[in-house]
Amino acid sequence: MNSIKNNLNGWLIINKDLGMTSRQVVDIIKKTLNVKKIGHAGTLDPLATGVLALAIGKATKTVKYIMDGMKKYSFTIKWGISTDTQDAEGKITSKSNKKFDKIKLESILKNLIGEKNQVPPKFSAIKVNGKRAYNLARKGKKFTLKSRKVFLKNIRIVEKNIKNKINFTSFEIECGKGFYVRSLVRDICKKLNLDGHVIKLKRIESEPFNIKNAISIKDFLKLYEKNDWKNFFLPIYSVLNKIKYVGK
Repeated sequence: MNSIKNNLNGWLIINKDLGMTSRQVVDIIKKTLNVKKIGHAGTLDPLATGVLALAIGKATKTVKYIMDGMKKYSFTIKWGISTDTQDAEGKITSKSNKKFDKIKLESILKNLIGEKNQVPPKFSAIKVNGKRAYNLARKGKKFTLKSRKVFLKNIRIVEKNIKNKINFTSFEIECGKGFYVRSLVRDICKKLNLDGHVIKLKRIESEPFNIKNAISIKDFLKLYEKNDWKNFFLPIYSVLNKIKYVGK
């Protein structure tokens, strides 16, 4: 049984739960399947959920091709409060009761489409002189992150409501690699001259993997105990045949 597990080569698509790190997911699957090589195709923050594609065995050599694929996210902005991390985990930096102009918001969204320069959030895993940016930010160190070219294929509003006088707007986007939703929200708020931060973030697709075909850690472990989990395991060749490349 162990020899079969150790020779696994393919992909397992996890629907990551809220609060877990991507590293924790990798460690759980590595221990459960007793495999030597395992990695993932794109980190999700602890407060983000959704598609986390795990490469196992020889599939780790194909991660770069998945990383180049398009991604789809759904996210929600809570207006009126800004935080230092641009999400609900950070410290509140400012508040306001201003209401956004829907027409102006839609105009801003249209102008964000295409290849643009984006500055990553300071609370990110990007290295600055060999040190992680989020560690420097937590210590209050001053530093500057360089902008990078990113690609946004589309963005749309999917829900807008006001509950208990608190304003929320939900969006869906399709973007290329290296794109930060928190930076997008920061830039939208700046252009609107409003406070806001991300309260929900879900990766619904990481080409060619979709949330519909992902499984939670809890459900995977249940199926593993019954030796009934391999329907969720994707061979390398079946994945490579579905990959599309981002063309600009």
